[in-house]
Amino acid sequence: MSCKRGLSRLFLVLVAVGLAAAVSRDPTDATELNTTDPSFSTHQGLAIGGYDPVAYFTDYAAVHGDEAHSVEFDGVRFLFANADNRAQFLQDPKRYLPQFGGYSTFALSKGKLYGADPMVFDIIDGRLYLSRNERVQELWHRNPTGYIRQAEENWVKLGGR
Repeated sequence: MSCKRGLSRLFLVLVAVGLAAAVSRDPTDATELNTTDPSFSTHQGLAIGGYDPVAYFTDYAAVHGDEAHSVEFDGVRFLFANADNRAQFLQDPKRYLPQFGGYSTFALSKGKLYGADPMVFDIIDGRLYLSRNERVQELWHRNPTGYIRQAEENWVKLGGR
C-alpha cells in the first residue's frame, strides 16, 4: 500500500513539474515548423490563417476573411472580408503580403521558422510583420529594424521568396 502511495506521489510530482515547465516556457522556444517549402506559412490551407491581408492596412485590424471572397496567389489561398479588399489585393498583391511569408519575424531573425499569430502584427514602413504572440512582439519591439535586417538575411538563406 505504501509503495502505491509513493508511486502516486511521484507521478503527481512529475505531472506538476511538467506543467510548470510548460507554463514557464519561453514563447520563442516553440516547436520549429517542418516544411520543405518555406515560401509561405499556411494554416488549414489558408494564408495568414484566413485573415484578410488588405484589412491590416485599411482597418489596422486583423479581420477574418470570407470564403466568398477568396483568391489564389502564388499557390496560396487568401480570404478577404469583402469584394473591395479582394480587388485591392489583385491590383497590387505584393503590397499586402505579410513579410517573410507570414512567419514570425522575430523567430526568423533568430534563424527559426515559426508560425505567427495573425492577431499579433505591426505595419512598419508600409509592410506587414507578424509575431508569434504578444510576448514575442514585445521582444521584437526592442529593435524592429535590427530584427528585420537579420530576418531578411535568414530568409534568403532559407530560400524564401
